[in-house]
Amino acid sequence: MKISFKKDITEKNIIISLILLALVVRLPAIFIFGDTELQFEWKFLVDNLIEYKQLAWKNCEFDYSGTTLCLEKGFLLPNLWMPPLYAYYLYLFSFLSSSEQVYIQLVLLSQAAFATISIVLFYKLNKNFFSKNLSFFSSLLFSFFPLYVYACTQISSISLQVFLTILFLYSFFKLIEKRIFFYFFYLLYQEDY
Repeated sequence: MKISFKKDITEKNIIISLILLALVVRLPAIFIFGDTELQFEWKFLVDNLIEYKQLAWKNCEFDYSGTTLCLEKGFLLPNLWMPPLYAYYLYLFSFLSSSEQVYIQLVLLSQAAFATISIVLFYKLNKNFFSKNLSFFSSLLFSFFPLYVYACTQISSISLQVFLTILFLYSFFKLIEKRIFFYFFYLLYQEDY
């Protein structure tokens, strides 16, 4: 009984230390290097969501190829190149604050929260394949990876994408571990006689 209790405490300590380290690294980075305004393609997509209630493109000032695409008045071009979930994610935060500065800080802090949860899920995912020590050190490496720290400071979909990818992998392997995945496909493809 004592062994499992001690094991639970150390597991809890590992998770708490990963959370604290991730936040200690990301929060100062957000306040030092963080974006201060919504700009470029995300601004146009969110503004069109607010104004027209559509995830669409309507702008003549911003272009990638050097040629300007000006759309006729009232014509909206559907968004085909940017991840749609993140635009809706930003749109959701537009309801929480009327101040743009508070809006940006809320988005960046939520991205830091997603990154922190991703690190804990990464640790738990690695524990399925590696030892506890190796999982902890690989999660520390992932936590301090400079590009991943910097991604939390920018209005970018990468924090949400990494979180959803790790969540998917973690859930997938948990379902396989419990054999729920196989029963689901067995029932799905079972022929009725």
